[in-house]
Amino acid sequence: MFLAELEQNVSRLKGIGKNAASDLANMGIHSIGSLLTHYPVRYDDRKTFRPFSASAEGVSVNTRAKVVDHEWIGHGYKKALKVIVEDDSGRASLVCFGRNFLERRLFVGAEIFLTGQFSHKYGELQTGTFEFEEVSDHPKDFGLILPVYALSGSLLQKTLRKAIRQAYNDWALNIDDELPSSLLQKMGLLSKGDALKRIHMPQSLPDIEKARHSLIWEELLHLQMTIGKKALAQRVGKTDRPSLPHSLRDRFIEGLPFSLTEDQRKTVDIILEDMNGDKIMNRLVQGEVGSGKTLVAFIAALPVIEGGGQAAMMAPTELLARQHGENAAKLLEPLGIRLAFLSGQIGTEERSLLLKELKEGRIDFIVGTHALFTEDVAFKDLRLVIVDEQHRFGVKQRLTLAEKGDKPDLLLMTATPIPRTLSLTAFGDLDISSIKTMPRGRKTIVTHLAKRGNEFKVYDFVHGELAKGRQAYFVYPLIEQSDKMSLKDAESMYKFIADKAFPGYKCALIHSRVPEEEKRASMEAFSRGEVDILVATSVVEVGVDVPNATVMVVEQAERFGLSALHQLRGRVGRGEHQSYCFLVFDEGLTEEGKQRMMIMKENSDGFVIAEEDLKLRGMGDITGSRQSGFMNLTIADLERDREILLLAREETEGILGSDPGLLSKENTPLRELFSKAPPFNSELISQG
Repeated sequence: MFLAELEQNVSRLKGIGKNAASDLANMGIHSIGSLLTHYPVRYDDRKTFRPFSASAEGVSVNTRAKVVDHEWIGHGYKKALKVIVEDDSGRASLVCFGRNFLERRLFVGAEIFLTGQFSHKYGELQTGTFEFEEVSDHPKDFGLILPVYALSGSLLQKTLRKAIRQAYNDWALNIDDELPSSLLQKMGLLSKGDALKRIHMPQSLPDIEKARHSLIWEELLHLQMTIGKKALAQRVGKTDRPSLPHSLRDRFIEGLPFSLTEDQRKTVDIILEDMNGDKIMNRLVQGEVGSGKTLVAFIAALPVIEGGGQAAMMAPTELLARQHGENAAKLLEPLGIRLAFLSGQIGTEERSLLLKELKEGRIDFIVGTHALFTEDVAFKDLRLVIVDEQHRFGVKQRLTLAEKGDKPDLLLMTATPIPRTLSLTAFGDLDISSIKTMPRGRKTIVTHLAKRGNEFKVYDFVHGELAKGRQAYFVYPLIEQSDKMSLKDAESMYKFIADKAFPGYKCALIHSRVPEEEKRASMEAFSRGEVDILVATSVVEVGVDVPNATVMVVEQAERFGLSALHQLRGRVGRGEHQSYCFLVFDEGLTEEGKQRMMIMKENSDGFVIAEEDLKLRGMGDITGSRQSGFMNLTIADLERDREILLLAREETEGILGSDPGLLSKENTPLRELFSKAPPFNSELISQG
């Protein structure tokens, strides 16, 4: 029997009544199996002898002592017992506030096993928090390493320890290994039963580490197998199609007034290779803000269109979608490609005509918003789906658009670089290409930090840039004033900036509540240089490309995440002029807030920032949508255990490369999968 099959309710255990079962249920523990995977958060080492002389901050005393005297402190009802004890190394005091009844148990002359954290106060070593028991040949809780578990409600450590011991003895003594003996031996891992025993009932500290290592290995292997199954399910075969032509693509690249970067060339080539393969492409292109991902996407569409198919590009906002549409018109229409734009703002009559043209194949490439996956949108032959800022769409939305074609290839794009750990887990079902090299001539954006109260110095600097004919952004965390939060808002600051701070310059305001036509008009005016200052919320985080804008001012920057700050900073520095980013923050920043500001100041590499962001925030919602099911780890930590994660991935890829059909059945035991797989082939990893 495997651990996951132990579905008996925890109420079958002695001492687990209705209240205890309810407390366990609040922690997600319902079955014997889930109880045995409720691993300790730490351990109380009552086996290692530590006398009073070894007392230090954060280190518990664990000694055999003798009661030598009683004293009383305070008066009346506040009177409290103080028990004087000593061991071979010295003397200490046990202050028994609210526990005067201990006078009988801790009588003068009593010998006890004692543990607690002591500190020097009032000229003596003392503690008010301690545990003890009388010295005997068979102590209950001393001479052991006791697990300490997360608790809920009125549940006690003693109750939980007893229940887990019983669960192990009654159900897990002969539990089956999920990993084959060959892998256990190869990696030096414990059997499942032995690992459970050592994690819950350790005899030594090395026992704990050995058990943790084995259980982490198994959990991460399960995770990689789940990801592998998901990836295989998506990589279904295509219907028979001839190889895609590439003459239009080559002619387009040759006609560009600049050369593609090395990363762009590699990504373009691998995309064409994917699309000519016998499996559906499922590729994510990640790259710095301004690295040229959109151009790569346009190039990817050319072979599909030349081959008689259609391509669709979806963006999360009207602003970004329109910009993609305008850029596509400039670059692709001269090649004879028939383009269209679709959003919720398109009128009924115009929409009907557009959808008719799309369905009959007279539109080659359509760019749009969420409107693209609505029910009435149909294609004649959709072969490529491009999704920009993919983390802003749900998986179902992407699939709904893909279902409008006959197994079209999928190209996802993100300007939020994905940390290595996430690329192996949350995005493990995707092939990933990275564009790190920036177009020639781009200068590093200079980032400055400024405390709130010093923003007028920032305004003076902005005045200098505006005097040179440049433009600036001012970004705020709120649209309008809030009674609940004392934050600057875009609407109030727009009036201040336009009327008082920069009265001689033309200003415009955009945020999510501004009507689309007004928002579009303001952006076009800013792009043409008719507006000097654009005041906004984070709506300008993506899709705004104005080469003449050289200053980004983010006020109350501590209210934005690292990814958002990096994206906002990337709105400047898109031309030949030196650009600047000012992060204005409030006083009283938390330590994490200070770290985030310094990360932005010291790093311009989005990939480095993404790794730092993961360290600060953890997995959480960093992927843009909370992962369900397979990301719920009980003992492994993806950052801490990255080395094991990589090894587990290698083992998994060995199986996938040998026979992908092994994973077609649900809940196939890992042991069975490994028993059918040939020895691991390292060449498979280098190729895959």
